[in-house]
Amino acid sequence: SINCASWNVRSLNNKVENVMNFLEDYNISIFFVTETWLTDQNNNTTARIKDRGYKVYHTNRNGKAGGGVGIIYKSSINLVKVFVNSETSFEAINAKLKLLMVHCLLFMRLSSSWTTWPLSV
Repeated sequence: SINCASWNVRSLNNKVENVMNFLEDYNISIFFVTETWLTDQNNNTTARIKDRGYKVYHTNRNGKAGGGVGIIYKSSINLVKVFVNSETSFEAINAKLKLLMVHCLLFMRLSSSWTTWPLSV
């Protein structure tokens, strides 16, 4: 079975050990995380995730601090990146579970952008 969860962590950098313990304790296969606050693809935080048997696929908030969305998933899962989008009104990443042909979309509206709804993805 594949167990999924999500969490608005408000900085993965200072909570990575708590997050990884949660994933292991509850056998979470795919974890959707908002407000990652990560600034680049490879850093100490992503290295610690990889050391625990997971991979991470994320996007940063362009031009501002904070924000960012990501998917943390077990290394044994074949997750294919579809797209990353970081607009002024939303942040999103999309991935596909290759074996099941299931798409995983994480979408976070930015609070200052409610006037731009609806949005087609």
